[in-house]
Amino acid sequence: MEQDSTNYHSQGLMRGLIALRTLGERGQPLGLAELARTLDMPKPSLLRLLSVMEREGFVSRFGQPPVYAPGPSVYALAETLTPVEFSEVTAPTLKALADELGFTSNLGILQGESVLHLDVEEPARALRLSAGGFLDHTYCTGLGKMLLSALDPARVSDHLPGREPYKMFTDRTIRTRRQLVADLSRIRERGFSIDDQERNRGVRCMAVLVPTSHDVVLSLSVSGPAGELAADDEERVHRKLVSAAKAVAELPRLGIVLNNLRSRLAIE
Repeated sequence: MEQDSTNYHSQGLMRGLIALRTLGERGQPLGLAELARTLDMPKPSLLRLLSVMEREGFVSRFGQPPVYAPGPSVYALAETLTPVEFSEVTAPTLKALADELGFTSNLGILQGESVLHLDVEEPARALRLSAGGFLDHTYCTGLGKMLLSALDPARVSDHLPGREPYKMFTDRTIRTRRQLVADLSRIRERGFSIDDQERNRGVRCMAVLVPTSHDVVLSLSVSGPAGELAADDEERVHRKLVSAAKAVAELPRLGIVLNNLRSRLAIE
């Protein structure tokens, strides 16, 4: 008896999926008679099936006599499965931050021993300090150190070079794990990271975490000339970063692009 019930529901599900595929392939609404003929189904059975699908939003019914087309639930599902680039979702927020502060804004995620720049937006005056898709080091960048500070201390080494001293880019570059651990402690305490010309001479960077409800850690930063992104302006820049990070976290499609990213990069 249980097997018969399972088969019945399986057949109903399959017929519903075939009906949706048929409506999608035709590209135009179909009437009950034509759809029943195409699917080789009795009209009463098809009508019951369409009524259930309409109630759940998978088909829409129009006119009299009625015709049927794919419903809003189909398009909502398709949107979650369609690859969307990060910048399509986050660019307006990052661009607004860049224009307001006059610095390059960056959104990043850990990728092995590197930071992957998911989106980079320039202010009206282009600084061109980095680009989307760019990989950089974790131990000497604002984004990287902010992301490392969010990890369980036992996992930090998973995202660092295997050997010390680390590669030096300027005379300010952190080159040992001991130095880095001390800096990460300060970052956790104050809530933001600073790359004070550690990666590039003359360039300063500040970063904060993006407070997402997803299980992927993101960081948002701004980078600019060291003489302009000065220590005495850190409080103001920090406030702007926190506000923008909150706005990124609340973007409606952020979960979709994070899921797509997780699939592409095999992020845990």
